[in-house]
Amino acid sequence: MTQSKEWDWEKVIEPIWLQPCEESYFYAERWKKSEKNSILDLGCGLGRHSILFAKNGFKVTAVDLSEFAIKHLREWQEKEAVDIISKVSDMKKLPFHDNAFDCVWAYHVISHTDTNGFLEIIDEIKRVLKPNGEIYLTLCSKETWSFKEADFPRIDENTVLKTEGEAEKDIPHYYVDMDDIIRIFSDFEIERIRHIDDCYYGGSSRNSKHYYLTAKLIKEEKILDYSEVIGKVVQGKIDRPLGSSHPKFPNLKYTVNYGYVEGVFAGDGSEQDIYLLGESEPLDVFEGTVIAVVHRFNDIEDKWIVSKDGANYTDKEILDRIEFQEKYFDVKIYR
Repeated sequence: MTQSKEWDWEKVIEPIWLQPCEESYFYAERWKKSEKNSILDLGCGLGRHSILFAKNGFKVTAVDLSEFAIKHLREWQEKEAVDIISKVSDMKKLPFHDNAFDCVWAYHVISHTDTNGFLEIIDEIKRVLKPNGEIYLTLCSKETWSFKEADFPRIDENTVLKTEGEAEKDIPHYYVDMDDIIRIFSDFEIERIRHIDDCYYGGSSRNSKHYYLTAKLIKEEKILDYSEVIGKVVQGKIDRPLGSSHPKFPNLKYTVNYGYVEGVFAGDGSEQDIYLLGESEPLDVFEGTVIAVVHRFNDIEDKWIVSKDGANYTDKEILDRIEFQEKYFDVKIYR
C-alpha cells in the first residue's frame, strides 16, 4: 500500500489556495439552513474553507497531513479571531469518535492516494459522519488528461503517480468513473453528481475533469452508554490546578482543577482526564464521584466531570464551569 504523502504547501502559498472556492459559499448557506452544526474539513490545506465555515458559525475541525499547513491555519484563525480545532492527521486514520460530524467537506483531496487508501478514507468518512450526515467532495475523473493521456506511472488500475508539479510531485492520484462512484458510495443516498471539465485556466486550454458529489449517509444511530462510569468514586492527580495556564496555550487559564484518574486510560491512550467541581482552591490530588461525562464529538477522548463532595450540578452549571476549554469542541453531556 502506498504511504500517505502531504502536499508541499510551502511552495504554493498563492491567492488561489487562500480564497474559498465558489461552492463553499453555497454549502455554508445550505448547511446553516438545515441546522447542521459541525463540519470536518478533510485535507484542509492552508485553511481557506475552514476559515469560511468558522466565520459562518460552524464548529469546524480541520485535518491535514502537512504540519506546515496546520501551522498556517492556526496563525490565520488567530488573526481572524475564530475557533477551529486543527490536527495533523492522515485521512486513513482520523483521531475522532464515531458519529462525530454533521458534515464532511473534502475538496480536491481524498483522491491523493491509491485504491486501497481511497477505500480506507471512505470507511473513515462513514465512521466519523453522523447518521444522515452530509458529504460534499470531489473526485478525479478517468476522463481527465492526467489519467487518459499523460505518461505517468500506474500504481494500480485506478491510480497514477504524478511526477510533476511543485506541490504534488510523487503523490498518487486515484481516478473514478460513474460505475465506481455508484459502487463505492452504496451506503449513501446520493443527491447529486456533477461532472465538470475545467477546460481553460492558467492562460491555456486544459482537460481537467472532476466529479462533484453531494450525498447523505444512511446508517443506524449509535446510543452512547456511560452507566458503568456515572456514580463511580475515583481518585488521581491534578496536573493543571485552578488558576494555571495551558502548557501549549498560555492564554488559556483553568477555571477549575483539571487532572486525571490514575490507571484508567482514555481513547487517546493517556490516563482519563477529569474536571473537578466543588473546590475553590488549587489542588495536587483529588477524590470524588463521577456525575457526568462530556463527550467530545470532534476528538478521540471524553472528559469526566467529578464532584468532590458528591453534589449534583445541572448541565448548564457544568458547561459554564468548563466553557473556558470546551468552547473549542463540539460537546454533549451524558449522565
